[in-house]
Amino acid sequence: MKGDVTINGETTINDNGTLTGTLTVNDTTTLNFIIICATGRSGSTTLQRIINTIEDSNIRGENCGAINNLLSCYLNIKKTNKMRIKEYYEETTIKKPSWYNCYDFETVKNNIKNTILSILNNNDKSFRIIGFKEIRYLNNIYLIDEFIELFPNTKVICHIDDNLDRQSNSGWWKKNKNSRNTLEKYNKQLIDYCKCNPNTYLSYMKNLFDINEMINMFNFLEEKFNEKKYKYIIDNSKE
Repeated sequence: MKGDVTINGETTINDNGTLTGTLTVNDTTTLNFIIICATGRSGSTTLQRIINTIEDSNIRGENCGAINNLLSCYLNIKKTNKMRIKEYYEETTIKKPSWYNCYDFETVKNNIKNTILSILNNNDKSFRIIGFKEIRYLNNIYLIDEFIELFPNTKVICHIDDNLDRQSNSGWWKKNKNSRNTLEKYNKQLIDYCKCNPNTYLSYMKNLFDINEMINMFNFLEEKFNEKKYKYIIDNSKE
């Protein structure tokens, strides 16, 4: 995974995804993103731990859809930007148009990017790969497109469990009588997203325990696979 990050003063980001500030050790280094989009109770935490064996990486856990909300905000502000009246109106004008707005789009865009970074990185200087895993993408997987637009150096892993009988009867899913139908729908959305988008990888829970499948995933990520660390995680997995 490749992408330049330039450090210079306070933390900001330009349109090309270049960060300036205190996010990394060197003046110029590589910062990339990995997102795990998963169904709940599919082994996504184990997958997160495996991905975190990548040197200088930090893949965070779930954020209760907080980043999704920021991506939705970005999507909506883009729509607003197409509709708003760009001419200047005096504040004393009585008849302002319905789409009257005075914000600067690039400023809002960069603020959203910096807020996402503050959630994922918190100004830590030691990582060249950051990201997160989230299970809240049913009916809104399209938001990942907004993340990639903001941060082009992103790779996405869509992770599911093809054993729906087991999954639908585990954890909170077993309390939902429609859990199997919901999971079937969710799986299809993740599978379809992988089929239609580059830089995505489809992962299954059963593959977490197959070292060859894990090597394939790391090849997709263009990262070195650490067999010793992988085996330690699997040996201590509760999945």
